[in-house]
Amino acid sequence: MYYVLYKDSAGYWRWTLKASNHEPIAVSSESYVRKADAEHGINLTKSAYNAPVHEQRAA
Repeated sequence: MYYVLYKDSAGYWRWTLKASNHEPIAVSSESYVRKADAEHGINLTKSAYNAPVHEQRAA
């Protein structure tokens, strides 16, 4: 897997996590003015690898 860090058409920073087959797995849910903030978002997802999974039941 790898991350792609890029500027969108509005000039803001975004990231996409891609699988080894180059298909997207996750994308940034927001855009960032500063590249460093986008990199921080990437680091947050990297550090959450052992976060618990909570199943939400249908209402």
